[in-house]
Amino acid sequence: MSTTRGTSPTPWDSPTGSLSCLIPCPPDTPLNRLPFWRAVTSRDGTRIAIPIQTTPEECRLHTWTLGDEAPTLSAPFLSITDLLPFCDRDFSFLCQTHEGWTAVARNTEWESRVEFAWNLRVNAQGITACETQDQRRYTPVVGESPWSDSYDNTFGLTLSTTGDRSAAVVQTSPIAEGDLTTFLSGCFTVATDQGPWSGHYVGAFTPTLSADGTIAAVDARISQYDYTIVVNDRCWSSAWPSVWAPEIHPDGASVCAPVKEPKGWTLACDGELAWPDHYIQLWEPVFSPNGRRIAAVVSPEFGKWTLALDGVPWKTRVDGHLSKPVFSPCGSRVGCTGSHQGRALILIDDCPMATNYDKAWNPTFSQYGNHAAARVKKGPWFRVLLNGMEINRRFIWMLDPAFTPDGKHLMICGIEKNGPHYSYTREFIALN
Repeated sequence: MSTTRGTSPTPWDSPTGSLSCLIPCPPDTPLNRLPFWRAVTSRDGTRIAIPIQTTPEECRLHTWTLGDEAPTLSAPFLSITDLLPFCDRDFSFLCQTHEGWTAVARNTEWESRVEFAWNLRVNAQGITACETQDQRRYTPVVGESPWSDSYDNTFGLTLSTTGDRSAAVVQTSPIAEGDLTTFLSGCFTVATDQGPWSGHYVGAFTPTLSADGTIAAVDARISQYDYTIVVNDRCWSSAWPSVWAPEIHPDGASVCAPVKEPKGWTLACDGELAWPDHYIQLWEPVFSPNGRRIAAVVSPEFGKWTLALDGVPWKTRVDGHLSKPVFSPCGSRVGCTGSHQGRALILIDDCPMATNYDKAWNPTFSQYGNHAAARVKKGPWFRVLLNGMEINRRFIWMLDPAFTPDGKHLMICGIEKNGPHYSYTREFIALN
């Protein structure tokens, strides 16, 4: 695959004004049938890629670069899935060839081919991983190197933020249909790139890794009726009738998870109850980047949802779902998205906003939390909210807005329709 066509700015360079490029109609693909919903932008916003299936036997990745209207085309594949940004300007994806499935990273196809590949993962260090199945055996592959062991099944592959550590839930022995005895004896565990844990469980569900990959945790079913959290192959001393996925402190100091008690759901840390109140439901806990605060989605009463911050629920209640909370980089602000009375909303610091839209996405914050922005949609158009106010631009597709590291500009990337033409635009908006 060639990506030498044209030039593109370096990340965050000259953050003023806007740059754009036309997206002309590829051969045999009507413009109104372009799959914009499959578009992905590079991390720096300088490139946009769309996989386009022109025939049942040919799918290519079309990549446009700002300042260059001619797209770069990948080699032809049978199909392309799991397209993700890779490093600053590149992309990674899974693709099907006549010889089997493989991955593309750093613009190069992996040499190996397998019967199936899925669940592509790319971390900030540029490490690519996926799960594979070949000859009825399942094997995670990290950086084109398969794990040394293969299993009867794998799921939930995850990568550490730094380095190349990986973990997944694995099935260690086959289970015949209706064989409850074998199932209840424990056929699942967690494996890392260094091998499986010694403990076996009736079920294991959502593995997670610390940033450096030295700590692995999972919510596990340890008997017919009991669930707990397992950290680095050691179960918490307490068990409950149900638990949800764990969250690891940013510096690895502790592990927390929602647990269900007779009085309701609450939060536990390292096996001990951490919040005094109980709720009808509690899930999606998340630490602030500095680890000093923790927020979670809670249901204080039937059919009502809000966030709880450091164990104290907000006053705002909604009747629809709420997403996993997000903190500002400094940890001073927190928000999420959800729905109320059939309309989307964004909830920031216990204040609802963006209540007149069909869809809304999680807010993002500037470095010191003094600005908040979010992507919303009304009818066919995507728009951007900045500090609760709608920016006078509309797109047929767009990326979540992002702040420059110094917090002085907001980057907006999207596809606009100008008469019969489409164009991809990256714009920087100066902030006060």
